[in-house]
Amino acid sequence: MADYDINTESYVRLKDSGQGNSDQWIFETHTLFQAIGDPSGLTVIDLCCGICRLGRRLLEMGAKSVTGLDISREMLRRAEERRSALPAGQRDRIRLIEADLTNSDLALPPVDLITGLYVLHYAETPEAIGGMGRFIARNMKPDGICALVTMNPDLDPRDNLSAAQAELGIYFDFTDGPESRMRMEGFSCRVWRWPRHVLERELGKAGLCDFTWTARDVPDDRPDLKRRFAEALRHPHNVVLTARRAVG
Repeated sequence: MADYDINTESYVRLKDSGQGNSDQWIFETHTLFQAIGDPSGLTVIDLCCGICRLGRRLLEMGAKSVTGLDISREMLRRAEERRSALPAGQRDRIRLIEADLTNSDLALPPVDLITGLYVLHYAETPEAIGGMGRFIARNMKPDGICALVTMNPDLDPRDNLSAAQAELGIYFDFTDGPESRMRMEGFSCRVWRWPRHVLERELGKAGLCDFTWTARDVPDDRPDLKRRFAEALRHPHNVVLTARRAVG
């Protein structure tokens, strides 16, 4: 993910502006938080954490500790700046580690929850998906849960997605193969769109099971968001994937 080392400033500016209780942040995280449930007291690993937006919010919601992992050294430097600015009681509960999830033997104390806002679409090959899966299975408690926002494997690039992408300000340049390019204002990076059966096959071989796929939604008490993101809800480019560790 060298793109994040090269175009860091543009990406960070975009994500900082969408933090807090902004409409974009609610759209981005509502379904994920529903899948996670109450994180109070949980130990958490935040995959592809970037500036650790998700990890910091989970701490605010009561998580016991968060370990943020990312391959981008520059993104981790920005995450450390934000961690250092937190009150001591929160600052000491975040740990940041540089790691390539697709090819890492890193073993951490197993956690209750492994999560991430955007993860699996950075896997360049099926083998890399398996590498991510092995990392998750190795570092999650037997009764833990994995909940990830990832690219919708059922998205059909032949559909007219222009209105949905415009609502979010996120655009995709699809190809005939899995490799695509994601574009936002002042930033772009490569991503890979894998079919559902490939993701479940590789993650299953890695030791995960009980997969569920949930399309994004917004809170029932926010009909304004249902109107604002109507096309993005109709043609979701990301979904929430949950999984558990296989036993035996």
